[in-house]
Amino acid sequence: MNKPLSIKRILCCIVLATLVVAMIVMAATVMDLNTEVQRVSSLTPTPLPDYGSVFRVTPNPDAPTPEPVIRSGATGESVVKLQTRLQELGYYTGTVDGQFGPGTRSAVIAFQQRNNLQADGIVGPATTEVLYSDDALPAITPVPTPVPTPTPDTTSIAAIQQRLKDLGYYTGTVDGISGPGTRKAIMLFQEQHGLTADGIYGPATAAVLFSDEAHPILTTPTPDPALVPGLTADGFPILVNSDNPIPDDYRTVHLVDMRDYCDANVVKIKGSDIQGEKYAVDALMTMLRAARADGYTGWQVNAGYRSVQYQQKLFDDRVYAYRQEGMTGQQARAKVRQTVADPGASEHHTGLAFDLAITGEASFGATKQSVWLREHCWEYGFIIRYPADKTKITKISHEPWHVRYVGTEHSLIMRDENLCLEEYLEKYGN
Repeated sequence: MNKPLSIKRILCCIVLATLVVAMIVMAATVMDLNTEVQRVSSLTPTPLPDYGSVFRVTPNPDAPTPEPVIRSGATGESVVKLQTRLQELGYYTGTVDGQFGPGTRSAVIAFQQRNNLQADGIVGPATTEVLYSDDALPAITPVPTPVPTPTPDTTSIAAIQQRLKDLGYYTGTVDGISGPGTRKAIMLFQEQHGLTADGIYGPATAAVLFSDEAHPILTTPTPDPALVPGLTADGFPILVNSDNPIPDDYRTVHLVDMRDYCDANVVKIKGSDIQGEKYAVDALMTMLRAARADGYTGWQVNAGYRSVQYQQKLFDDRVYAYRQEGMTGQQARAKVRQTVADPGASEHHTGLAFDLAITGEASFGATKQSVWLREHCWEYGFIIRYPADKTKITKISHEPWHVRYVGTEHSLIMRDENLCLEEYLEKYGN
């Protein structure tokens, strides 16, 4: 009698049957894939060389290595070599840094254009062959456009100041501002060049200042402080009037700028260019300090030293004013001579005469300071040069404001004997 199959044996049979089925399915799938691969392969042929030999696709090791193509963005020794060669030929002016940037490319294009190559900025075989050959044409250096010579500035204040400074006449700041210092420098330049010393920069002055005729300032020797100015060889005050013009060889000793030199608490200097002989200015300050101590203040100096050229301008201006009122030239000159000396005949040329005023007062003669001056100026070496009772002798109208320094050894005698300068010199000078 047959034994029934056990459960374990039945399970094994089932697993074995399943594996067989799976193998059959997989084999069928592989066969299908293989068939598809064969089909695709038959459609894409294997590439072969144009010619049957494999040596046609292998580089010949004996052939020279071709120069690489160099273009924008390249770096390294090849670019250094390129930049160096372009620099030698004058196309490249930048730094040899091995960086192929815009500057290098511009230089390559310029080289290509100059040597009739394709100007693409790329260093290929054709460009390389010419670049490193003896046939390479260098860059053409452009002829510089001549720069026109600028017209020199001879009219601006700054240019005038600079020219005067170069010649030694102006010592201030070149600021383009026409002030007293500039005017004083112009006057000094005019004096030393035979021009009208009016401090005005006119055509005549301009023509000399910016010409080869303009010479540096002529300096005078340092004055002797012990030398007393304005005295003749025998020790008498020099006489300057219409009959006795100042000598051509007369020289001042030591002029000082009164605004800088004088105490502003004692006296006001009306103009910044008023000068005076130091010897006389010191005496003036002593006198005005004494007046201040007596209660007489408000002193002002309206005039001091004048050059002959400046006196000429002053005289001509007054004549012109009278001519405008209808006077003839002769009448105008005669009228002017009553108050203004002829050029060369003014005491102001000595630097020892001063015109005084009182601030805020229109008439000096009507002030109490005028009375004090008339009574006391003699004590300090000054005289009232044009007294009211001496006009026939001085030929100048009474000027209570005009004082002249002569020294106390002369002024006290003139006071005590009521002598004007002309009378004193006639009596004692001979």
